[in-house]
Amino acid sequence: MGGLLVVGAIAGVLVVRDEDPAARGDAIAYSCKERGNAWYAICVMETDGTDKRRVTARLTTSEPVWSPDSRRIAFTRNEDVGEFSTFTEDDVFVMGADGDDQQQLTPEEDGWMSGQPSWSPDGREIAFVRGESVATSVPSRFGDLHVMSEDGVDARLLVRGPLRDPSWSPDGREIVFTRGLNLASQDASMDLYVVGATGGTPRQLTRTPAGVFETAPAWSPDGLRIAFARWTNLTQFDGKATLHMIDRDGTNERLVLAHMHFASGPSKLAWSADGRTIAFETSPALECTAIHLVGVASGRVRPLTSCTKKRDSVLAPSWQPARP
Repeated sequence: MGGLLVVGAIAGVLVVRDEDPAARGDAIAYSCKERGNAWYAICVMETDGTDKRRVTARLTTSEPVWSPDSRRIAFTRNEDVGEFSTFTEDDVFVMGADGDDQQQLTPEEDGWMSGQPSWSPDGREIAFVRGESVATSVPSRFGDLHVMSEDGVDARLLVRGPLRDPSWSPDGREIVFTRGLNLASQDASMDLYVVGATGGTPRQLTRTPAGVFETAPAWSPDGLRIAFARWTNLTQFDGKATLHMIDRDGTNERLVLAHMHFASGPSKLAWSADGRTIAFETSPALECTAIHLVGVASGRVRPLTSCTKKRDSVLAPSWQPARP
């Protein structure tokens, strides 16, 4: 999307152009369409949009996430190669940042899927979602929250679902996730919860009415705030979607950005390592999704990718952590 964007902010409405200077020095991993592949591959590019490169090929992969030391990328391998409305038995993998040395972490089991990995800040554990393999048009599927060691052993159940979108807090103490309510009815909704990294009773952060969905929670690098996306059943038709931010305790909600998103809900947000910018999914038309960047303080928006055809679609940005 080019031209002018209207950005909602606490102080009012800010109209900005999307030609703001690019942040440099970091990379973003994301899900990119591969020719002849109904799912996605994994690509990496610099945050100024240059040096685009594909790191997986001939393998249906999605939901990349950098390890804290930037040396590895965990991702979801999608088992079947058909349309994503068919049954899948996905699994969590890890590979080197260049795509080499791919290793499967979750065991294959008929009728079950695992995906949506999130690293602990010390890199020793990975949170992920595991649930029944069901037919769905939503790439990020619902299940239970599990945690395993970085090599895939000692997996343990943390929270029963239906839930999705886990994101580990920078201090390692908590995991935020999206929990679904009445998902099979017209009264469906989705809210944000947090749970201790060692277990316990989840604590609800947001409370939305029926027909409103909150997804893609992402902790700020300082651990004080959580960004998330809000949408409704009509979003894929009217394009109305918003990005919000709340404090860690669920208070002080504020609007970051109102934008167009003709899709069935954003799958992921990603903060820059300095906490100044958020990468998010937006779209000019149905099933045509791009990644843009928004300045947290300024509200300025800059496109990182564009989309004119379905095969140009990209999803699930993951910002490279600060290099040690």
